[in-house]
Amino acid sequence: MATKSFQTDFKFSAKAGEKLAQAIESSRKVDLKSTKGSKNIKNKETINNIMSSFLMK
Repeated sequence: MATKSFQTDFKFSAKAGEKLAQAIESSRKVDLKSTKGSKNIKNKETINNIMSSFLMK
């Protein structure tokens, strides 16, 4: 089995830095709230049942 490795070099120019600064200045805080409750599941069988339901669709 062959695998490939990918590497990307990103260059940060003065123009990109200026746009990043403008984006940060114009951004606003977003307050996200969950509308649904949640619960911790530690039972391995329950976790497997939940995960297998995604594969059945």
